[in-house]
Amino acid sequence: MKIKFAFLLWICCLVSLTGKTQTSPKVAFSLFEDTTGNLNLQQVVLQYHQKKFKTLSLPSFNPGYTESVFWLAIDPQFLPIHSSWLLTIDNPHINRITWYQLDKTQKSRLLYQTGDFYPFKQRPYPEFTNFAFPIKQNNGFYLLKIDKRKESLQVPINVIKYDELAQRYIKGNLINGLLSGTILMMIFFSLTLWISTGKKIYVFYALYIGALLLWIWSNKGLGFEYFWSNSSFFPSRARPVTLLLYIIFSIQFMQLFIGQTKKNILFYPNKVLQAIGIIFLLFILFPTPYETSLITARYVQNILIVVASTQMLLLLASVVEKIYIGVKEAKFYLAAFLVLAFCGVAEQMYMYGSIMLNYYVAQFALLSGLVIEAAILIYGLAQKFNGYRKEREILLLEKSEQQKTLTDTIVDVQEKERKIFADRLHDEIGAMLSVVALHLNSLKQNNIAITEKSENKLTQADQMLTLVADTVRTMSHQISPVAIEKIGFVKALESLIASINKTDKIYVELVCMGFEQSENYPTNYLNNIYRIIQELLQNIIKHAEATNAIIQLIEHEDTIVVMAEDNGLGLTSERLKNPEGSEMNSVFSKVNYLNGTIEIETPGNGTLINIELPNQNMTTKK
Repeated sequence: MKIKFAFLLWICCLVSLTGKTQTSPKVAFSLFEDTTGNLNLQQVVLQYHQKKFKTLSLPSFNPGYTESVFWLAIDPQFLPIHSSWLLTIDNPHINRITWYQLDKTQKSRLLYQTGDFYPFKQRPYPEFTNFAFPIKQNNGFYLLKIDKRKESLQVPINVIKYDELAQRYIKGNLINGLLSGTILMMIFFSLTLWISTGKKIYVFYALYIGALLLWIWSNKGLGFEYFWSNSSFFPSRARPVTLLLYIIFSIQFMQLFIGQTKKNILFYPNKVLQAIGIIFLLFILFPTPYETSLITARYVQNILIVVASTQMLLLLASVVEKIYIGVKEAKFYLAAFLVLAFCGVAEQMYMYGSIMLNYYVAQFALLSGLVIEAAILIYGLAQKFNGYRKEREILLLEKSEQQKTLTDTIVDVQEKERKIFADRLHDEIGAMLSVVALHLNSLKQNNIAITEKSENKLTQADQMLTLVADTVRTMSHQISPVAIEKIGFVKALESLIASINKTDKIYVELVCMGFEQSENYPTNYLNNIYRIIQELLQNIIKHAEATNAIIQLIEHEDTIVVMAEDNGLGLTSERLKNPEGSEMNSVFSKVNYLNGTIEIETPGNGTLINIELPNQNMTTKK
């Protein structure tokens, strides 16, 4: 809602800036075409007096491509006096303009010579982007020589007061700043998206919008005014260069935006046109004199028109094809394109003299259309960015699930191997040791003559054999908690605690709440909890020097809580900061595998370890 309000406020601001313009005073305009391009001033003045000049019904003329020189006669006799009037041409791209004044005695005076082939500061009023010439009421008339041979020519004319034109340019510069600044902000935003995602589509959006903005600036004469005002090489090449850059980058951006790939039939035609644009761009930038280079030839300009027209047709066909198969981004692109095309056509019709528009509408229609197009596309890119993020999240979740499945498979295989090894260790080797023990007992029970020394050796062997049997049994339980399957999870824990208490080195109390139906838990899950408790007890016995400890195992609906507390030495500050780097590393690993959390506290003497694990009871409601 805030964004919509801000956009409406921005539009209202622009509307308030445009205002209304004054009606131009009545001035008589007439035109003569010098098809030879060789007539001098005296010959043209003679043509004027012989009524060879044609009166203009509208204050503009549009010969299109021409190889002629045009002479515009201005009769200012109807101009109001005591005012500073200017004759303006709203086309800043005329190569040579010469401004003469003739009095009633036909005496001529050269006032100004300017155009794209001269430095910008040579213009009569360099504070204005378009051409402006001083004009006042007199008994003679003015002649304007316009030379743009071998190019397309449009000449919109206006007579206006200096103060009014100055006010227009103040407002116009403000509008230019607002519109251009808005576009530059969107370009900057797209580059931040590129940095965040690494997707090249955002770079080509910036290049595409930037090239179009440069073309508009060049078309409005802003580039010549601010960037290459002293260049004699680039001003006449600026518009075709920026137009070709726009075509090249628009094709690349369009293909990325709507997802046009090599499988699409229009992919390669677009690429061919892109290559033609690059070749043509290099040709235009080749450092040869403008007037003698092929760029001034009519067929080269026609090629540029054909390239631009073909690009628009291919773009529309590509977008319509994608809309037909339901690509949402193609709809965004079509809407943006239509807005820009409408504004561009309106502005060009004004330049050709086909329609009359408000000054500000005529000056900023295309730039406003670019702002709307860029906004539509940046919204589409934002949607695409959200799509990328969702796709990445889905891929990460899938990868995590695959990793977990793989880990569970590996753990299951390891558990089976451990169980087989533990069973063989417990059953086969244990059975063999039991047989040996029976043989020793049989020797003792039979009245075989045994010396005292031999009897002592048998006793020692019996003790060693018992110790080996106990060690084998302990190792088998450590490798795989066989007792869980044989006597149940809780009984296995009680057996583990009882075996520790028999050593008389430490007394451990077990508090178990729940687990009445431990068979509903996955075997691997119970095995891991068993090993966590087993390793916690081993750490207490080895390092804590404790005399008492308590293990609490509590079954909640959503979590399983394991608490271990002892009255030993506790952890040092260094080990408390990095407990995972100590002997607790195996415990941390198992807790992380089960997606649990672990907290360790040392409240003076002793240590308190609290572990919370997600409940994996297969009967628990999710």
